[in-house]
Amino acid sequence: MKKYNSIMILVILIITSLQINSQVRENLHTELEQHVKYLASDELEGRQPGTDGIEKAGNYIAAEFQKLGLSPINGSYKQQFKVKTGYALGPGNSLDFDLLIPRPGLTREHWKTRKQTMDIKKDWYPLSFSDNKSVSGDLAFVGYGISAPEMDYDDYEGIDVTDKVVIMIMETPDGDDPESKFAPYASNRYKAFNARNKGAVGIIFVKVQGDSMNVFERLENNLDGNNSGIVAVQMNRQSLSKFFPKEKRLIATEIKINETKKAHSFVIADCSVNISVVLEDKYSETHNIMAMIEGTDPALKDEYVIVGAHYDHLGWGAQNSRYTGKTPKIHNGADDNASGTAAVLEIAEEIKVAPLKRSVVFLAFSAEEMGLLGSKYFTSTPEFNLDNATAMINLDMVGKLSESAVTVFGSESSPEFPLIIDKAGEIDSLVVTKVGSGIGPSDHTSFYQEKIPAIHIFTGVHDDYHMPTDDWEKLNYKGLAKIVEFSEHIIRAVDAKDSKLEYHEIKVAEKKSGSKHGYGKVWFGIVPSFQETDKGCPIGGTSPGSPAQKAGLEKDDIIYKIDDTEIKSLNDFMYKIKEHKAGDVLKVFVLRNEKEITFDVELSQRN
Repeated sequence: MKKYNSIMILVILIITSLQINSQVRENLHTELEQHVKYLASDELEGRQPGTDGIEKAGNYIAAEFQKLGLSPINGSYKQQFKVKTGYALGPGNSLDFDLLIPRPGLTREHWKTRKQTMDIKKDWYPLSFSDNKSVSGDLAFVGYGISAPEMDYDDYEGIDVTDKVVIMIMETPDGDDPESKFAPYASNRYKAFNARNKGAVGIIFVKVQGDSMNVFERLENNLDGNNSGIVAVQMNRQSLSKFFPKEKRLIATEIKINETKKAHSFVIADCSVNISVVLEDKYSETHNIMAMIEGTDPALKDEYVIVGAHYDHLGWGAQNSRYTGKTPKIHNGADDNASGTAAVLEIAEEIKVAPLKRSVVFLAFSAEEMGLLGSKYFTSTPEFNLDNATAMINLDMVGKLSESAVTVFGSESSPEFPLIIDKAGEIDSLVVTKVGSGIGPSDHTSFYQEKIPAIHIFTGVHDDYHMPTDDWEKLNYKGLAKIVEFSEHIIRAVDAKDSKLEYHEIKVAEKKSGSKHGYGKVWFGIVPSFQETDKGCPIGGTSPGSPAQKAGLEKDDIIYKIDDTEIKSLNDFMYKIKEHKAGDVLKVFVLRNEKEITFDVELSQRN
């Protein structure tokens, strides 16, 4: 009976709180549109960290907070931090070939060597994931650099590339077709991992025959770890082709592989190469924007409800753009996430009119697209005691409400959330889908990992996602206004409780069936971390109930080896796991506070 009474009291509190400001302001959708129209304008050039555009966006948000009368936190509306935004060529980059020239009548040891030096930027260019060092070795051509046993295809079959520099073609025998069976093996990072494990010391990539075959990839920061553990460069196709023997010309061999779907690899005789790569990290300052409305209850104002959204995007098309065109275009990111940022500004305006008992902290995060870096920085260097946070509400991609359908991730991060969310959905006439997990590719994850109940409000993926076409004209502003009201109702319901929300760790059950997602049909169960390190693959934690958690791995561990395979990055980790099946036991080598620890992890299946 006591439990029933407590539930009824909670329901009454929620309904009462949801009735406050239940009418959508007449001009709300217009104000939202004005915010998005500026934040997603060409003037801001896609709001990529390290650019003038994101600085303008941050200044705009800070000015709006100040105009609304929100207080700065610890004397400032900005929290500064640095992010790696790319690389620059350091001193000492070089590439040259040594050709052994036969001399009639003389034995091989008396033949002459002719050196041919290649010009950087003209003939060749490093790749951003290259190791920084010098290597020398004989040359071997290894087709597309793919080992796919399930397709009976291996470019390394019958050829020993130990201590050699391998030449390989980008993409696959099916080109860049995402539906191809070769598609999982198309990434250059996979090919670098494979080459390193086959014993190669360096890679020269060349593009497929076509219009852009001599256009070099840019030196961009890689979200999944940069150092691949092997020297990797790209070459102008015409400059490289002349080192192939006449009977095995590059274009002819490429066509043969494409037609037969069979490997045609070979050692290039009488030719070796010397490569030195020196890349320097480029860092840029960026800011989280923050403000607060102090609570009205003296006993509760030192507790906090956190409302946040990321305001950065992909600029002219960063690594995770879906755009495949050859001409760079601005990615304005209207839905992702000017929509969430605009919503936070308008929620702040509504709560300023009718403050809560608790203080409300409003955050606009930078560098979310680079791996939740802004929210992770905030939670690692908080501006107030996070132990006093009762909940975090994250708005990311909330601008395309269709058929009143909204998804709320993290609904099980507190046992009180499901009822609060359902009642808010009823008030706002929304069709709400609740997803329990508090782990996902948005900023709520950073707070959930700090044991703060956290949800992510989301109106769905669409064709404009991470494309240059994500423009302000395509958003549903009346729908966005409904999301603002829905979010405010959740916030007020959270505040209606006399005590902080109870945190709940969400356990993920093992499944008997496999899946095409994640690392294939096997489950290891780490939460990725994008911490900078050259020691291996750092992890942000483990999924509850996962093989990794059961084995004893913990947040901030660094995986540096699995069985006999060196692990340099998250990519290396994923490629290694793909080689295995459920039930396999892996020997996992970890650094924890500089101490080496070994775990036996038995992989399982999940859906």
